[in-house]
Amino acid sequence: MHIILSVLAVVVTVLILLNRLSDNGIDIGWLNPFAWKRRREWSKKYHADPVYSVSRPMEVTGLIIVALVKSEGDISAEQKQTITQMFERVFQLDNETALGLLSSSNFLLKDDFMAVKNIDKVLAPSLDAFSQQQAVSAMELFREAVVLEGPENRFQKDVITSFERAMTGKFGTGETWSNG
Repeated sequence: MHIILSVLAVVVTVLILLNRLSDNGIDIGWLNPFAWKRRREWSKKYHADPVYSVSRPMEVTGLIIVALVKSEGDISAEQKQTITQMFERVFQLDNETALGLLSSSNFLLKDDFMAVKNIDKVLAPSLDAFSQQQAVSAMELFREAVVLEGPENRFQKDVITSFERAMTGKFGTGETWSNG
């Protein structure tokens, strides 16, 4: 009995000391392995490139189109208008939504259009959601976008080839752009 009381006294003493340390501003939360794992996972998500977390096929296609056009330099007003019209025509969006897709894609890319170079990583969250019709339509959009400023450059050719290779034989159940 005296051993049990001694163990309980030690546990209570340790808990009181830990409480006093935390009251005085000393954080001992790093000792908790579950909290450490949760903080580490959150840190990975927080510091990850947002280009690699886009999960809808329409948004991924818009992102790649903007990256392809930006590889030639800054996007001109005529190019913005043409891209917006492409979004309206193919994705069946109204003008405001098409402009929103263009601006959000532009914002995600910021000045680093090369993030799209790793197409497998860009497509990872959305690959299963692409239908065959969407993949073919996306390829047509890419081909249409790269000729806005002249012949396609090496970056554009590599991205389109990587997209074709990634889409070979991998199609989900979606049918139209309105679903994706």
